Amino acid sequence: MKRSQLKSKYIRKKSAESLKKYRKQKNYCSRLYKKERKRYYNNLNVSDIIDNKKFWKNVQPFFSEKKKCINKITLVNEGDVISDDALVAEEINNFFENATNSLDIKDNQYLKNIDSDHINDTVDKAIYEYQNHPSILLINSKVSYLERFSFTEVSLCEILLELKVLDANKSFTFESIPPKVLKNSYQSSGIIIQNLFNDSLNQCEFPQELKVADITPIFKKDDPTKAKNYRPISILPVVSKLFEKIMQKQLNTHIDAFLSPYLCGYRKGFSTQQALISLTEKWRRNLDNKGYCGGILMDLSKAFDTINHDLLIAKLYSYGFSKISLKFIKSYLTNRWQRTKINKSFSTWTELMLGVPQGSVLGPILFNIYINDLFYLTEETDVCNYADDTTFHACDTDLNGLILRLEHDSKLAIEWFENNYMKLNESKCHLLISGHKHESMFAMIGPSQIWETYEQKLLGVIMDHNLKFENYILSQCKKAGQKLSALSRICKFLNTDRKRLIMKSFIESQFSYCPLVWMFSGKFSNNRINHLHERALRIVYNDYRLSFEELLQKDRSVCIHHRNIHFLAIEMFKVLKGLSSQILNDIFSLRNIEYNIRSQTDFSSSVVHSVKYGHNSLRYFGPKIWNIIPDDIKNASNVLDFKRRIKCWVPDECPCTICREYVFNVGFIN
Repeated sequence: MKRSQLKSKYIRKKSAESLKKYRKQKNYCSRLYKKERKRYYNNLNVSDIIDNKKFWKNVQPFFSEKKKCINKITLVNEGDVISDDALVAEEINNFFENATNSLDIKDNQYLKNIDSDHINDTVDKAIYEYQNHPSILLINSKVSYLERFSFTEVSLCEILLELKVLDANKSFTFESIPPKVLKNSYQSSGIIIQNLFNDSLNQCEFPQELKVADITPIFKKDDPTKAKNYRPISILPVVSKLFEKIMQKQLNTHIDAFLSPYLCGYRKGFSTQQALISLTEKWRRNLDNKGYCGGILMDLSKAFDTINHDLLIAKLYSYGFSKISLKFIKSYLTNRWQRTKINKSFSTWTELMLGVPQGSVLGPILFNIYINDLFYLTEETDVCNYADDTTFHACDTDLNGLILRLEHDSKLAIEWFENNYMKLNESKCHLLISGHKHESMFAMIGPSQIWETYEQKLLGVIMDHNLKFENYILSQCKKAGQKLSALSRICKFLNTDRKRLIMKSFIESQFSYCPLVWMFSGKFSNNRINHLHERALRIVYNDYRLSFEELLQKDRSVCIHHRNIHFLAIEMFKVLKGLSSQILNDIFSLRNIEYNIRSQTDFSSSVVHSVKYGHNSLRYFGPKIWNIIPDDIKNASNVLDFKRRIKCWVPDECPCTICREYVFNVGFIN
């Protein structure tokens, strides 16, 4: 206010004295503003920097005037603009309720035993109606078990353990008990929750009060004024989540043995990286032998929302679940109610007739069980799957034979989708072919003819038909560059520790997604990443004199490429200790030698024929890296110890094409 007064006085008088007073006050305000901003950043909670959402909420307004309101949703329906929260909530809720109706899913009455009116029990009726369903017959032919699974009563120790690790900041439904209250009073509330769960289990009735959900619409992409571009996320009562966690732990002890090793979604020890590795390594092996590879990327519409409850119960029975446990699960699935919440306004209640709640704990594992028999069905192809993203892929020495194999299993998959009440979105299916050919190819997916594309996004990674990832790395560099520019604007208000934390969390992390998939992208892409990394280090340490290697030593870290090699070594250590998945066990095969030889190694080496697909593959590169790792790192007692020891290790004489120098007309040299 004082500065504004002096400015107005100077404008009126235009004297040297008034200008001097105004400039003095203006400089004082600027120094004060900078001082307060610096104090704010230095006192900022570390959790508010690590968490992505909190980071942008607390930091972004200080270096950007562009603000995006995420709480206000405005819809446009047939030319009418809907901005009132209550009307928007009702509109989105109606769309969620009718979303599956618009898919035109077939009823498939011919697959059911319709003479079930004499059966009163809902579980027995579901088992009887679907006992001749193709999926049930397939599961029965593949699965064998010693005894049926049943839920057991929970002890007080288990309840107290769940309450102790409960996140006090988790969302909860309107007028339900906040998680903070449950956590602070865990000793008294634990006994009540234990009795409630055990009584519900004995009565085979999931409490009705825990089957209500407030739906939060999450914007996906494209036009934010269309209800179809929002995804429903269920906010459930906290006690319901506790019940589901207990049920999930008991479920996994039985069902994990029957789930496909290539089912990578929502499972401990599995990831999108492993799903992509299972595809890329098979392709590299075949392309190294001058063969052909291809994949059909399939997209399902509303996969979680179309699950048929009765068919799911019948599948669980075929996997060895007892009828008592199925009654409890049936009670959990049925008579569920939900409403959409926009700010402080709610829509009317609607009943959830199909599907599993998105945002629940049990929903993902039930979805995995529902689609697991799809992996039993494939005859000519392999499956790369994560959640509802499914890609059928195959390798062959003949191009036409490859297309026939893809079309054969795609036909089986489409039939499976129809039999299991799922809808394939044929307009979003893509064909990717890799190998030396002279013309574009197409495949028949159902009645549709799909031409091949030369680049496609699969599980968040952009991949072309030659297994190159330059465009994906370019997009990640662009995102990292934007955040680096943001950091440079506010770096003068942050101390070194805060700047380093932001660099690790939001710039280096851009290259932490599926690094083993794209790590062989070449020198050009690696130089682009290193350039960004070097810029980030110079901003953090305010040092423009040291070299990139000296900055890395000052930061006690390594470049992104060497960090990727660390990730590879960690995965191989897990394979060596028997802690990895079947996907990586198939790639890195252990050597079984009963006698001592001069060159003692842990992993078998692969014979390769080319640099592009042979040397640049995990099956070849992994054992080479493992052989140059020092023994004191290899002898770590566990995974955490191995990660600690290898953290700052820089490989000498790395055999990859990135670390070796290329001489024209000579080739790569060390």
